[in-house]
This record gives sequence, structure tokens and C-alpha cells, in this order.
Amino acid sequence: MMREYKRYEEYQDSGIEWIADIPKNWIISKIKYLVKEPVSDGPHETPDYVYDNGVPFLSVDSIQNGKLVFENCRQISVKDHKIYRNKSNPEKEDILLGKAASVGKVAKINVDFPFSIWSPLALIKPNYKIESSYLEYSMKSSYFQIQTDLLSNSNTQKNLGMKDINDILVLKPSIEEQQKIASFLDQKTAEIDEITNKKEKLIDQLEKYKKSVITDAVTKGKLGDKYLNEDGDLVDEVEMKDSGIEWIRDVPHFYDISKVKYIADIHGRIGYRGYTKDDLVDKGQGALTLGGKHINDRNQLDLSDPTYISWDKYYESPEIMIEYNNLVVVQRGSIGKVAIIDKNIGEATINPSLILVNNLEIKAKYFYYYLISNSVSEFFNLIVSSTAVPMISQEQLDNLYLPKIDKHSQNKIINYLDKKTELIDNLIQKTKTSIQKYKEYKKSLIFEAVTGKIDLRDYELKGGE
Repeated sequence: MMREYKRYEEYQDSGIEWIADIPKNWIISKIKYLVKEPVSDGPHETPDYVYDNGVPFLSVDSIQNGKLVFENCRQISVKDHKIYRNKSNPEKEDILLGKAASVGKVAKINVDFPFSIWSPLALIKPNYKIESSYLEYSMKSSYFQIQTDLLSNSNTQKNLGMKDINDILVLKPSIEEQQKIASFLDQKTAEIDEITNKKEKLIDQLEKYKKSVITDAVTKGKLGDKYLNEDGDLVDEVEMKDSGIEWIRDVPHFYDISKVKYIADIHGRIGYRGYTKDDLVDKGQGALTLGGKHINDRNQLDLSDPTYISWDKYYESPEIMIEYNNLVVVQRGSIGKVAIIDKNIGEATINPSLILVNNLEIKAKYFYYYLISNSVSEFFNLIVSSTAVPMISQEQLDNLYLPKIDKHSQNKIINYLDKKTELIDNLIQKTKTSIQKYKEYKKSLIFEAVTGKIDLRDYELKGGE
């Protein structure tokens, strides 16, 4: 992916392990010598927020994908803004650096309206010795990020001290070279971003297509361009009827509509059977306890960060002991995420954020597919939008309607969806892998450019400079 660029004629040892050689005419400087004002930060107090006619008040969470995001940001009064800007006054072409929590996040200011910053952000005002865009790319490069990581102290969260920021090293070629490098990276990173954005949109389209395929299969018996009839055979079309349920809509005329409580048992960890941190134990001293964090965005079980509960607490609630082919549904937090227990995970139970579905009279995998369909997502959204506290109760899941068909047809739907979703998932994964490679290429290109591994002095940009 990386094309060949020419190198400088002569290099010198930078003396810095993670930078290695740099062009002979480049120098190494500290941030404090490249700013027109001392590096500053925002107030170390929490101001009173306002909701109308306020001034944007940004923290480190407003730096997203290397850019400042003002949408839905906090706002403060004009009076407080006037006070805070005496300490730190962000302006166009300045650079913001995350120094608390998300240490190392960087964004150049490209707006000229007033706003204030909070203490997790440091404000860097480049002087005449360094071009703003070049400094931004340098700060986003791995050699700068390594320094922020090494200099960060960590108690409960990482923090970068103001003095340490002043002492961070930056490579400095001539202003003309800085401008060339910045222009080159502006164009190249924009090209890469355009490619990755298109691929992200493709993933979104594939995810939506996958859900529509699942929905058509479980609510209409539609497998590709054919339909399952009442004998379980594939035919060109079947007669539909109104299901009577707003979010299920039409179903084949021979479908029955049932409630979950008639085909499965629903259990949760409630009341005195909840548990505290004192009930948590190390691996080998108790049973696995599943929570919302153990279901990933693909509705699959993820045990990379397991949690264990004491044997006493585990045996106290036999009705929520997890078995093969049970389902778990997130009822708080990431509402509606679902996983099927399709492998042996040993003795396991659930925490209060999950609902356990067991003793199913229908195929577990069929019910799993139904639970991740657009129809059920719509049902969950209706519930969440009508309650003050976003959650799904056991009673609400008990009363969820679903299309009920014979097990022979359920198996056909399961087999079709297993194959179809695997194909879609593989394509999604390939696209994600491709995106990651482009992102790594972008990082590499920035590093190569701002450390002088490539000579861009005579590089001709598309369309001229």
C-alpha cells in the first residue's frame, strides 16, 4: 500500500530510540520553545452549565477522530467564559491536547467563534517557528504519542502534567518543509479518510441488510427469493395475513402468533438474590456470572473479561443457572442485546443486568434470530421510549409476541440464516480488516513524513498546492 518516496541525502542519529535517524538539517526542539504563550489549560472547577445561548465548553470527549466536535457539547454562561478565557483562550490554528483520561488526543482548532476549554485539555499556541498543521500531524504521530504515554502518571486514570507537556520533543525542519509536509498529509490523509468512510458506510449497509434478511426469514418465512409454505416447502409466494401486531405486520396465513411466556421461561436476578462486590471471587473459587459486557455488538458471547461469583451465591438461585442453548438478553444498559449459549461455559449464572430465557418449546436458535430481528428491535424501542428509566422487564419480555411455526420450518430458517449471516459477517469482517489496514497506513505515512523518513520537498501534489 505504501508507495515509494525518495529519501533525504543525509541523515543523523536523533538519539531517540523510537524515532531513529532524521534528516541532517532537522533539529529537535521542546514544545515550550515552539509556543507564543505558555501552554495552558482550562479551569479545574466544574462550572454551572446553561442550556440556551451559552458558550461551548469543551473537554477531552469533544475530540473525536482527531477533530473537534461541538454538537451536543456542554455550554457555560458568557460571564464564566470571559473569566476562563483569561487563563486559556483557544483561537483558530491553536492545538488542543488531551492531558487527562484520554491522554494524547489531538485536534487543531479550525473554527473562529469563541469557546472555552476544561482542565482535561491543554492549549498549545504555535509560534512563528512551527506551522500549525505540521505541529498537529507531529502530535498525532506515534513518536509524540509514545512520549505522552511515557510521561503520563496513573492513579485512577492517566494524567499528563503541564510541565511534561512543555518538555515533549518535536522534530523541526524548515518552515518551507513543514508546509510541504502538512500539505502532502492533508491531501493523502483526506484520500485515505474518504476510502475508509465509504467502507464504514458499506459495513452499515451490510448490517442493515443482515437484519432485514433475518426479519424476512423469521416473520415471513422468506428465504432468498422463495417462501416456506405450511408443508415446509419452498414456493414462489404465500398468502399473507395481518398479524395484528404493529411491529410484526404481515405474516404467512398459516402462522400462529404466541407470547413468549407460553413457549419459554423467563428469569432474572432480583430482590435479595442480587449480589454485591463482596460476592465476587477469583477464577476457580466460584461460578462464571454473565453481564451485559459479555455480549458483544454482534450478539455473541464474549468471555474475554470474565467475572466470577461465590459458590454460595451461585447455588442460591438454581432457576438462573445457565445451560446449553439458553439465551441471555440485556435488560439494562445496551438494551436488547442477545446471546445464545451455544458452547459449554461451565457453571454459570447471570447478574442483574441480564434476563435468562430457558425451557424453550421452540428452537433456541430460531428464537435467537427472532430476538435480533428488526421487529423485536422496534418492540424494544417502543418500550424504552415510553419509560423514564430505559430497561426491559421480565414481564415485558414474557408478553412479547412472536410468530410460531413448526420445528421443521424453524430448522430450515435456522440453516438458511446460519449460512447467509455467515457470508454477510465474513464480508463485514473483511471490510473491517481493510479499514484497519488503511488506518495503519495513515499512521505510518504520518510518521514517515514528520520524521523525515521520506523527502517531500519536491513532491508535486495533485492539482497543485
